[in-house]
Amino acid sequence: MKFLFTVTVLASFSLLNTAVAAYGPAGCGLGANLMKDSKGLVSNVMAATTNGSSGNQTFGMTSGTSGCEVDDSTTVAAVNFIEGNKVAFAKDAALGNGETISALAKIYSCSNVEAFGTTIQSNYEAIFNDKASATINSNVQSAVITNKSCV
Repeated sequence: MKFLFTVTVLASFSLLNTAVAAYGPAGCGLGANLMKDSKGLVSNVMAATTNGSSGNQTFGMTSGTSGCEVDDSTTVAAVNFIEGNKVAFAKDAALGNGETISALAKIYSCSNVEAFGTTIQSNYEAIFNDKASATINSNVQSAVITNKSCV
């Protein structure tokens, strides 16, 4: 039982470390901003205490202030979609239509799916010049903005 508890605690700490890697051990908020140049246990505890006692960390996370970033949900959704459907999306992009084109147009809130598909098809080489899903998404956004396909 003690072994299972120890493994669970260690796994939790490794997940916690991944989750706070962008902000540091105290997370984001006023305390983290005040202690950003300090390192060590004492400064992390002080930063976390300031964040927790003043309630500013929660406000920062919901408003995107105090060093807390708010994810752009459209970009996150599009990157995740592209990552999970990369092969099918590449095939549909070459054709200029298909289920993945329609779905991605919906994620981007593009009402003119045909224009969106045509833009993707005509910019195929530029869009798929890299295998990384985030880069493909960025290239799709650039092509769509340049060609005004989602107007």
